[in-house]
Amino acid sequence: MVTVLFASAAILFAALYWLLRRSTKRATDQFRQILSDPLTNRHIHLRSPDKELEALLVEVNRLLTDRQTDRILYEKKEGEIRRQIANITHDLRTPLTSMLGYIELLQEETTSVAEASEYLIVVEKRAKALRSLIDSFYDLSRIEARDYPIMLQKIDLQVLLQRALADHYSEITAAGFQVNLDLSDTNCFVIADEESVMRIYMNVLQNVLKHGQRSLHLFQGLKDDKMVTILSNETITLQEEDIHFLFERSFTGDRARSEGNSGLGLAVVKGLMEQMGGSVHVEYHASLFMLCLAWNKPKAIM
Repeated sequence: MVTVLFASAAILFAALYWLLRRSTKRATDQFRQILSDPLTNRHIHLRSPDKELEALLVEVNRLLTDRQTDRILYEKKEGEIRRQIANITHDLRTPLTSMLGYIELLQEETTSVAEASEYLIVVEKRAKALRSLIDSFYDLSRIEARDYPIMLQKIDLQVLLQRALADHYSEITAAGFQVNLDLSDTNCFVIADEESVMRIYMNVLQNVLKHGQRSLHLFQGLKDDKMVTILSNETITLQEEDIHFLFERSFTGDRARSEGNSGLGLAVVKGLMEQMGGSVHVEYHASLFMLCLAWNKPKAIM
């Protein structure tokens, strides 16, 4: 009887050992196939139950999932870089092509002195626009690399906003905007870099001029115990589906990119706000576009 039991146990052990070896071999084959195909989303599956081996395969499958996630993110990033390079190339080529065209006109013998003077003015404007565009690309790359010079100090937003509005007054008036200002009667102190704040104000006001129409409502002050600047304006160039992409490098509401709009403005705004400890978000309701800047307040007044 003991011999029979021993023999049965030996047979059972041998069968389990054979099944385990077979499952291990199959798992190894699956692993090799997965490694040979970087585009696959397969995982390793165990045919026969084994607690320790199953625990090992759970960890291996977790690593494979991380590998697949990294691959997807890499492909997405690579696609974004290709798209950004195409957009940058277009943005740089447009003013260059215009400048070359006017230079050819200047070289024609039939060009009068008056025409030459007019062409030179256009070439100068295009050259300055190109220089500004290159500077913006350079600044954005430094902001994203956290290499942009920031000197945080206590500043009054009201003074800087009024200065930015004064600088854009003629453009806003010429565009026919009805401006409604709702500014705090007291100082709006925050911790920020003065030059960066002015850059942010300039960029958001330029965004209003490019995409807004009819009215501009501007609020600055405390809201829900936060120091905020909120710009609201009507727009027909931006759509609700654009909201998720507004802060991407080189995104522009001009689908054909025909107006020389590089789309860098809001990307710079987001980078600078985050580097100063603040935040920015946008909302879209029907044709009303709203941009909110939330600033970093001094601890003494929080």
